[in-house]
Amino acid sequence: MDNIFIGIIISIISGLLSAFFTFGILYLYFQKSFKLKAEKLIDEYILIFKERLKEGFHEAGKELLPEFKEEVKRGFKEALQEVIGPSLIDETAKKIAKTSTNILQNSINLLTGRWEEDK
Repeated sequence: MDNIFIGIIISIISGLLSAFFTFGILYLYFQKSFKLKAEKLIDEYILIFKERLKEGFHEAGKELLPEFKEEVKRGFKEALQEVIGPSLIDETAKKIAKTSTNILQNSINLLTGRWEEDK
């Protein structure tokens, strides 16, 4: 009776050890195998994501570029209008007209022989 009981216990213990050993080997194998497959799959998805993101940026840039150019033009025009106000343009035009008139008057005076002192 003791021999049968000891045999049953040894059988149960050896079965459990065998099962745990098999489970451990399979666990390590699947963990490595799954990890490599998962990393490859993740790398593929990352590449796809990068490519789609890049395409999206290019498309958005193509759509927004004309509007951006127009906004920059408008900004430069506003900045120039603020720096060069109407009064500055008027003053410059008056100076050009006065200088041109003086040059023309002096030329006529030289041709006619009259000379006036600059005022």
